[in-house]
Amino acid sequence: MFLKRYFKTFSILLCITLILAVTIIPTSAAGTGVPVKPSLSHNQWSGDIDGDYDLTWNIWYGNNGTSWKLFEKIGAGNYQEIHSGTLIDDTPNPQSETFQVRGRTIEGTYKYYIELTNSYGTTASDEISVVVGNATGNIIINGIDTQKVVYQFTQAQGMNDYALSFNGVANPVFTVITNNSSVVDCSIVNNNTLKINGKKAGRASIKLKESTTGEERYVGIRIKNADGSIPGMPNYLSIGSVSEDKQGDLDFWRDFHTDDKNKRMDIRYIYINGGPINGWRTWTNVDGGRAKNFIIESRKLGIIPFFVYYNIPDSGESYSLDLAHIQDSTYMDAYYKDLKFFLDICKEYAEDDTVGIVFEPDFLGYMMQQSGKQPNEITALVSAAYSSGVLTSGVDPDFPNTVEGLVKSVNYIVSKYYPQAYYGWQFNLWAYDGHDVPNNGILHKTETMGVTDGLNFIRSKAQLITDYYVSAGVKSYGANFVSIDKYGLDGGGVTPQAAADPAGSTWFWNSDIWNNYLEFVKVMNTSSNLPVILWQIPVGHINTSQASNPYNNGLFPDLNGTSTKYEDSAPVYFLGDIFKPGSTERFNYFKLNAHNDNKITDNGTDTITWTHHMDKAKESGVISILFGAGVNSSTDGVGSPPTDDYWWITKVQRYFDNPISLN
Repeated sequence: MFLKRYFKTFSILLCITLILAVTIIPTSAAGTGVPVKPSLSHNQWSGDIDGDYDLTWNIWYGNNGTSWKLFEKIGAGNYQEIHSGTLIDDTPNPQSETFQVRGRTIEGTYKYYIELTNSYGTTASDEISVVVGNATGNIIINGIDTQKVVYQFTQAQGMNDYALSFNGVANPVFTVITNNSSVVDCSIVNNNTLKINGKKAGRASIKLKESTTGEERYVGIRIKNADGSIPGMPNYLSIGSVSEDKQGDLDFWRDFHTDDKNKRMDIRYIYINGGPINGWRTWTNVDGGRAKNFIIESRKLGIIPFFVYYNIPDSGESYSLDLAHIQDSTYMDAYYKDLKFFLDICKEYAEDDTVGIVFEPDFLGYMMQQSGKQPNEITALVSAAYSSGVLTSGVDPDFPNTVEGLVKSVNYIVSKYYPQAYYGWQFNLWAYDGHDVPNNGILHKTETMGVTDGLNFIRSKAQLITDYYVSAGVKSYGANFVSIDKYGLDGGGVTPQAAADPAGSTWFWNSDIWNNYLEFVKVMNTSSNLPVILWQIPVGHINTSQASNPYNNGLFPDLNGTSTKYEDSAPVYFLGDIFKPGSTERFNYFKLNAHNDNKITDNGTDTITWTHHMDKAKESGVISILFGAGVNSSTDGVGSPPTDDYWWITKVQRYFDNPISLN
């Protein structure tokens, strides 16, 4: 009896001990149900807005998963699986994984969740958001922002409706305005439906604003051609401007209006310069950020981005420096790698759109003016294109080690790596520097020879210059245009006496010199059989303009002749104006009309009228005029405010009311 009671008591104690052991000291085992809900977090904290961050999920206790998936979306699109992995089931112990997100370059709000799965089923985490870049991405265009918050979208001509939403606002209220009502009409219906009527092919931007929060978003729109193709360069004589991505310039372009205070623009350009070693790539925290950001901001604004690629020189510029660089194997190795890197940026960030490129201003001008040799006689180490790995011997063409080989190799590299580029090389008025050229330049020759003989002289020198550039290979491999500038500084600021005595100046031109300029341009066009883009055309105007000023309902103030406020006649010639030049000397100079140009008239005493010459520019082969300061002290037509007090941009908006067709 005693033994029976003993074993019974022992059995009971053993069972209790085993139960306590199971309860108090857990051991690993397979899950008995679906995974517990995981928590998901990120480490993009406190002003950190780059595209590199970590996502971490955790469960602290309970049924584990045996596999997991991570999903991502940008904007209002569908979630996409971006990672999956297997797991060891260690139920009920904690479970965790981290995934490194890298290289997110699209500004906006990224959303994530994970799914945790075992044999019993799947459990999802809550959704989290990560902000990349300065744009919060809260304004979403449904059907457009499918996989990312876009900078630009495309639609056919005609009416389209897009539902709008706003992250975090249940009943958002939107407004919209465009900077180009000739291409699109836009409106908001029922507070949250965007209606876009594509009126004709072209580009525009819209500014969306959510009224309760005040948040704004700018997005570009391309309206397709009637045949469904993507629009290229405008079919009218287009206008462009120099423009940095600094806040004052961007705020200027974002100032949309429905009247003459609007800021519509076809093209904006920036310099990619400083050389391939310590130049433009080192100026931003992100390698190549200068070019990347410029393309992004231009697309948002419905503007075609152009770059002035200016890297044969670096911190300085001269014939001797350029020659030394093109004959330096280390420098040219870096040059070709830099060019390939730049073209890769254009291809990635412009996507299916085009980017304009003006190549190497002054380079061929120096070679012609000072070498005494033809382009095929000047040594340039083009072999660096192959040693750098940008081109492959036996696969790509074999370009010679000459300036001609250099130009042709650049054109070929563009055609190979970024075929949708719209590009050309810059010409120089001063490239021919013979004994028969006056000190103030070939365009002034009509002042001493008369119009007929002077124009023949100008045409002959334009022919020599164009022949030199063509022999250098500027037309090769599908180049789209040739380009020419005027001068980097406004004519009234080049010398202290230029504004008071424009007749004695080199660069403060009357209409006769401008007509000579277009004769030079016409030879470039006919001899190269390529259209011409005018570049770096000054924006200072002639005092005292009689144009109405929409910003003060009066007249525009005079430019006072100090740094960034110099006069020039370029935009007056091309865009037209009525002005009172002031002194007798100035009046007599600006009324001169040896060409018998019917666009130049005066009242005989104090007022001169120059009607716009955009039609004459078209007849000379010009397809686009890119205005802008060439040096920091030049008058600036862009900024908040611009130093010309909005004269130039107002004239441009009025030109857009009836632009000169190229058809």
